[in-house]
Amino acid sequence: MRDTYMDQFGSTWSDDGKRKFRREPITVRHNYHEHHAFSDVALAALIERHPRDLIDFCTMGDDATDHDSWRAGDPGALTGLELIEAVRKGRLWINLRHAMDRDPEYRPIYDAMLADMKKADPTFRPLLAEAGILISSPSAQVFLHSDVSETMLWHMRGVKRFRTYPPQRPWLNLDDVEGVLHKDQTEDIHFDPAWDKDAFTVDLHPGMAANWPLHGPHRIENQSGVNVSVPFEISTPQSRLKNSILFANGILRRQFGYVPKETRTDGLGAMMKQVLSFAFKLKVRIFGEPERPMPKSERTFDIDPDAPDGLVDRQAA
Repeated sequence: MRDTYMDQFGSTWSDDGKRKFRREPITVRHNYHEHHAFSDVALAALIERHPRDLIDFCTMGDDATDHDSWRAGDPGALTGLELIEAVRKGRLWINLRHAMDRDPEYRPIYDAMLADMKKADPTFRPLLAEAGILISSPSAQVFLHSDVSETMLWHMRGVKRFRTYPPQRPWLNLDDVEGVLHKDQTEDIHFDPAWDKDAFTVDLHPGMAANWPLHGPHRIENQSGVNVSVPFEISTPQSRLKNSILFANGILRRQFGYVPKETRTDGLGAMMKQVLSFAFKLKVRIFGEPERPMPKSERTFDIDPDAPDGLVDRQAA
């Protein structure tokens, strides 16, 4: 049955935006931020019912080059509203993974957003798409990193400064993408503040969304208000092909000591690399591989809405 309420929401794409979608950094307009699902009350209820193992509670320092200041914390038995209050006055970042694509109340919004992207580009055919909800403090930031999926960030509340850089040297070393695909490292990459002059920079206000090319390094600095955003992580035939080539390069480097120089996705060499990637992943699926613990998973603080920064550090053992 048609959801007439959802007919009130959607996005507006310029001809230029449609042409550049997934190829160059762009922003588009939308009105999903007006949906009641992004109010404090609705988000608090979501926090309380969402599986706790799908929620990350983090903090970070104020130096954009200090990736090591990113660390995990414990929400304890705080209510959803208490956690949002801690975000409002502290320096916190909450990630509700899969909230948009799994929660029944948010799934219609997820479906509408995905439909908007498909309308903008008829060649856009996602194989997989997941979307969470990010709730972060007025002074929070996300360090420079490169995602292995195609990404679109829909912004709902607050103001955040978004910067993305070309997906090539010196801003991006594809060896780092290999490392992420092989689970040898996180998405974080080295950042030089001098690169900001080369960045596509925009302040995202409620009712704006940003999209940028696959693997494009990007970082975020919140400017004001409690920030609420919806990040889409999307696997497409194009991203899957590119990642299979990089994954194969990683196999050649790690297993055979060969230093690959080619990342083309066409030609005989690319076909052979696709076969190599498939064979290696099939082997892992059959025989398994050792679990690799994610870094920075140890909880080093407790969230406390009454604390000056919204958190209390735990004493080192």
